[in-house]
Amino acid sequence: MTMPLEVGSVIEVRGTRVKVQVYKEMNHSSFIFQGEVISNISVNGFVIIKKGFLDLIGKIDAEYIEDLLNSKKSKEKDYRYNKGTISRILEVQILGFLEKRSFYSGVKQLPMIGNLVYIPTKQEILDIYSGIKSDISVGSEFNITIGQSIYEDIPVSFSINSFFSSHIGVLGNTGSGKSNTLAKLFYELINTVGSEKLRDKSSFHLIDFNGEYAHKDVFGLGESELKIIDLSNNDEDRKDKLRITSSYFYTAEVLSVLFSAKEQTQKPFIKRLLKRMSFAKENGWGLKNYFPNLFAKSLVHPTKEVFDFIKEVIEYLSIEWNSQEHKDFLQKIKSIQWHTKNNKYFSGACYFDTVDDIKNTYSDGSGYDYLVQWCTEIDNRGIGWCDEFILNSKLQLANDLLNRYAQFDHINPLIHRIESKVKELEQIIEIIEEDRDEHTPIMTIYSFRDCNSDIKKVIPSLIAKMLFDNHKKQTKQEKIDKTVHLIIDEAHNILSNQIMSEGKGWQNYRLELFEEIIKEGRKFGFFLTICSQRPFDISPTIISQIHNYFIHRLVNNKDLEMIDNTIPTLDRVSKAAIPSLASGTCIVSGTALTMPVFIQVDRLREVKNRPRSENVNLCTLWEVN
Repeated sequence: MTMPLEVGSVIEVRGTRVKVQVYKEMNHSSFIFQGEVISNISVNGFVIIKKGFLDLIGKIDAEYIEDLLNSKKSKEKDYRYNKGTISRILEVQILGFLEKRSFYSGVKQLPMIGNLVYIPTKQEILDIYSGIKSDISVGSEFNITIGQSIYEDIPVSFSINSFFSSHIGVLGNTGSGKSNTLAKLFYELINTVGSEKLRDKSSFHLIDFNGEYAHKDVFGLGESELKIIDLSNNDEDRKDKLRITSSYFYTAEVLSVLFSAKEQTQKPFIKRLLKRMSFAKENGWGLKNYFPNLFAKSLVHPTKEVFDFIKEVIEYLSIEWNSQEHKDFLQKIKSIQWHTKNNKYFSGACYFDTVDDIKNTYSDGSGYDYLVQWCTEIDNRGIGWCDEFILNSKLQLANDLLNRYAQFDHINPLIHRIESKVKELEQIIEIIEEDRDEHTPIMTIYSFRDCNSDIKKVIPSLIAKMLFDNHKKQTKQEKIDKTVHLIIDEAHNILSNQIMSEGKGWQNYRLELFEEIIKEGRKFGFFLTICSQRPFDISPTIISQIHNYFIHRLVNNKDLEMIDNTIPTLDRVSKAAIPSLASGTCIVSGTALTMPVFIQVDRLREVKNRPRSENVNLCTLWEVN
């Protein structure tokens, strides 16, 4: 070797692509230099090309051999590939240059034929990696290290500011190590910055579909800094519920998509319902101020369908009322009959002509007096938000029928959907007037492990919408003093661009919501991290707007096509390596980097800090000796 670590020289320059001829004595797998074992250069490794006083940095894309003495193409016996007849050739892509131990991406100068090529030392590789748009030098407290480069076997640090003030994607097949990468990423962030510095300045919210992260000490957080909301609609003993403010839940936009309301007929009904509920709340109205009046009007309406529906509402409210007085009231209601010829209701010899007749003359015979008394008792006792909303919906339909604002056949299917879905939501959410929880934990984990598929599709979107809207209201763009980081594990469950069973309206709502977050969230300090094993199932708009990627092994052709079409920062060699990546190995690429980096992500040392996604040990399970 003519010079320390010198491996060859440039023999061809074609723009930023360069060919390097390697010296014959430099074809060993490793060398000992200054007491250290240094690996020889190989594909995906770095080289330094010295041009005068400038050190150009290149990355090896390919290598092959050329025969120096023979040019025959036939396979006749000759000296082809004998000792001294072949030369090792490297194809190198120029990435940037080193200047005063700082790496700068981009082409400042191109090499010349004859320039010498060197193996970079570990310090020089660190200098290259420290130029990955890092705010300060490697090893500083403002960087985190989650693993080692697989080619140079040295720790790789990433800038906290560059990565976590961006949208992040962790992609990979099941078993490829993506859950560990996600956990390691935020574990190192929290422990490097310190929970006391994050408190009241940043909050992290994790949507966990499989319950992998819903346990103590995850991410290394203590009980006071970690809140786990374990949701379930299958177990009545569960106490955890999602607290949602009434001002957010009772909006036409949310309720319309929640109950799949049709745009032309059912959505206007929901708007009228919310307007009446708001009026009743402002004026202190209860059931007694509304229901008896509808009852009286239905008895004098020229059609019988309204009173028939009112009787259904009375039966709905009567489930828990078994007094003799109430039974007598129900009997009175049943005794009221419809006179087909006169188009009137009557009871005995009493015909109901006007509302005043019901309220005054026949108030006892029609059951009006008892209805007022009963409604007063219900108001005093109170009912849950679920029954109250169903009741208000039914009464609004009765009012619309009386005023001919709607047709029964158009709105009744919506009422049935409201009944079925609200009962299900009551097990999951709690409607509150105002969130007065002064202590905001650093990490809030929403576990949907015990929820059915309908809840898993609906509630995460409501959480994301509520977090995003609340943060926008509390944040001024000219001075962002708080950040919110929303993490979605198994994101393909809610970010799919395929039309699912919940309907196109809900699908459009979900996609528009998360596309707005990923396009506009950065301006408000709201950042999204998605983790998925099926990137193809996620909307291309969302994938393309992610800033930084951690890509584990992907083997499905559609997933690879999605990566190829939406991630421009990956080079050809990196894309080709994705299907063969080992477990725990990933390619890090994005706006925070000047080049893709292959790293082996370290596992979290403490089992209690890891997600519960380990493979089952069958030999231990089956007690195999």
